[in-house]
Amino acid sequence: MPLIRVTTSPLTIEQKKEMVRQMTEVTMEVLGAPEQAHIVLIDELPLDALGMGKLTVAEMVESKMNHVDK
Repeated sequence: MPLIRVTTSPLTIEQKKEMVRQMTEVTMEVLGAPEQAHIVLIDELPLDALGMGKLTVAEMVESKMNHVDK
């Protein structure tokens, strides 16, 4: 039974549906496991819970938006 775990920033419901669909399709092709045997777990992290270097991703997005506005 394939368990696929994805950690990502927040997604829309449509993005989650498509992620589950495509991940299942690919692993069905590669592993030959039936569709019903697949589990896809999507862990969504808020942008302020992700960091790169000394900044959170939320801070990076805010900084980029401030540069675009100027």
